Amino acid sequence: MKSQKIGVEFQTKNNISNILTIDVEDWFHILDLPSLPPLKTWVKLESRVVSNTIFILDLLDKYKTKGTFFVLGWVAKHFPDLVREIEKRGHEIGSHGYSHELIYHLTQDRFRRDVSLSLEYLSRITSRPILGYRAPGFSIVPETLYALDILVELGFYYDASIFPMKRNHGGFPGFSEEENWITTPRGNRILEIPVTPINWLGKKIYLFGGGYFRLAPYPLIEQAITYLNDRGKSVLVYLHPREFDVNHPRLAMSLTRSFTTYVNLEQTRSKFERAIAQFKFSSIEKIWKLFSSDSQLIAS
Repeated sequence: MKSQKIGVEFQTKNNISNILTIDVEDWFHILDLPSLPPLKTWVKLESRVVSNTIFILDLLDKYKTKGTFFVLGWVAKHFPDLVREIEKRGHEIGSHGYSHELIYHLTQDRFRRDVSLSLEYLSRITSRPILGYRAPGFSIVPETLYALDILVELGFYYDASIFPMKRNHGGFPGFSEEENWITTPRGNRILEIPVTPINWLGKKIYLFGGGYFRLAPYPLIEQAITYLNDRGKSVLVYLHPREFDVNHPRLAMSLTRSFTTYVNLEQTRSKFERAIAQFKFSSIEKIWKLFSSDSQLIAS
């Protein structure tokens, strides 16, 4: 697999524009958990995805900030008005698959069906093409690179599923940390937007999403974003609506897993607001539409 670094920077005339992404899923969409209720029972559970996502949208409106919302197909099916509201407020809609399963737990055919189903529901609702995809658990790894060809086959312009360091789910150590045009195993091309690690005291770490964001003190997050932005590097942030909801129901899991899943939920709102008030963020689509030499590929 070959990659080609894009010859543009993520920046505006005055400052770096970071990337804001939200994975729109509910509190029970947790990966690799024996206590996870089966998909057919999800409709019977108390859903909190609408209220939590609306909170995020209101906060983004306050700071005139846009982002990319990778919506789970199951959420789009059951809460289409939420997807309409996200788009109405000027944000990009991307696909997060349908049933929130790790790619390396699926066959190629099941993966294709899962993503196709998500596109079916999203396309019924949105007025613009779905350009981007993010895998649950960042589960495009060396063994699942075939997924990139399937994404191209289904019409995606970019992927945001690679985590270029070790993690509990997914993880692709050694993958480029830069935004790249990827040559897939079958010779196709797709734009890859990986998460943004930082070298800290000789060790590569990530601070800008999920449990990492909740666990790290905000001054450390602020310092890291400033450090990268000062060097011309954009930071990709990812969060989930459930992380803004300290009162959502809890699932049974190990102490270690419970810690990483629920630690510092009470701090997410304040940290997130400080970040979007202090730094500039935008959607993946807007950044690449403005600065990519291949911007004509993105539908207006």
